[in-house]
Amino acid sequence: MPADRREAPSLRAVQELLYDLMTAPSGVAQGLAARGLPPDALDAIIAGDERLAAVARLDIYANMYFFRILDVLREEFPRLVATLGNDVFHDLITDYLLAVRPAHPSLREVGARLPGFLATHTRGVERPWLPELAALERTHRELFDSTDAAPLALADLQALTPETFATLKVRLIPAHRLLAHTFEISTVWQGEGEPAPRAETLLAWRQDTAVHHRPLTSGAETAMLRRAVEPTTLAELCETFAGARGQGEEATLAAEAFQVLARWVDDGLLTLA
Repeated sequence: MPADRREAPSLRAVQELLYDLMTAPSGVAQGLAARGLPPDALDAIIAGDERLAAVARLDIYANMYFFRILDVLREEFPRLVATLGNDVFHDLITDYLLAVRPAHPSLREVGARLPGFLATHTRGVERPWLPELAALERTHRELFDSTDAAPLALADLQALTPETFATLKVRLIPAHRLLAHTFEISTVWQGEGEPAPRAETLLAWRQDTAVHHRPLTSGAETAMLRRAVEPTTLAELCETFAGARGQGEEATLAAEAFQVLARWVDDGLLTLA
């Protein structure tokens, strides 16, 4: 073998080099320089010609890489974009991708760590409700792809005898989430400006192919939801409601608990355990 012939780099080494250069903050040429490599270091990997050298060709892919991710995140976080504006959102995502490189091959996961990153970013520190808004938007994405479950129908409940009603075991569908906020994020979602610094718990869930959320205004319903995360009987859910609701006539509390259950069933929140 000639003495000046170099050993070909491994596929892994080539992949790592190209990824590092495509994600370099100042472009491919500066990325090469930061590695102590000459401008022609890519010639053995990427074929250039008189129109575009290897570095320029890879720069095209580097720009495509960033703007494709930016477009995906704009679609996933439309209310965050509307709040910040396009230019500020662009700069936020630039900072995000430099600090938190995508670690999953699917673009679906590229925004998973944005709410946490935003909590420590200047924009999130200045407006501490922004990470909560981003987390709610991310939750909508995650619930859309969450596990399916056959929802319980109201006719199923109405057909039960009192005995079988009490012992029927149910649980919440997997495609649900309880979100505790320090701001009223539901008002921002509706386009009502900056939220009040007031604690709020949201129930988010998917019904068919649509993801919904609503604020929880009843502590008794919240207690029921937390109980229904695990398999439980309808009677135990009613007892949980009565215990959280406090004093009241037994018949009235039972009727109120059934109204909550009926709403859950109408929303497709319950499934058989």
